[in-house]
Amino acid sequence: MGYHIRVNLNANRTKLGSLKMYNDSGALVFGPVQALGRSEYGYPWSQTDGHTPTGVYSATISKEPMPQTVKNKRSYGPSKYIIMDPVSGNAIIAEQNGRSGLWIHGGDPADTGAPSYPLRPTHGCVRLSNEDQHSLIYVLSTLGGGTGKVTIAEV
Repeated sequence: MGYHIRVNLNANRTKLGSLKMYNDSGALVFGPVQALGRSEYGYPWSQTDGHTPTGVYSATISKEPMPQTVKNKRSYGPSKYIIMDPVSGNAIIAEQNGRSGLWIHGGDPADTGAPSYPLRPTHGCVRLSNEDQHSLIYVLSTLGGGTGKVTIAEV
């Protein structure tokens, strides 16, 4: 199966969660780092642009980072991102409701004093700091990249 990324999100999505990555032997190889799965609009997970849906996803690394326009640098950061395809749980229900394009990516920080500082909300993706995203992609690349699994849980 390859790597397994585990994202634990707070039930109160204004609070930060965490991300850890395990290799195919189950050993922790990255994290924990701060993660956020909060909708910029406060929408529930079942709606387009809502909170990140819980469940299991298959995962692959993008071939390239997003084109580095000003907007993309702010929203996604300079690193490659992890593409998540729903496998089970609320992730499948959300996909049936039209949700797509769920990723793990970086991006510019929130304003100081924002509820989820230093991470900004997204449109349903999992956000990491640019530094953590770069490190995650580096570790994945040293493990050979390929396909893995992401489990997103709410605690």
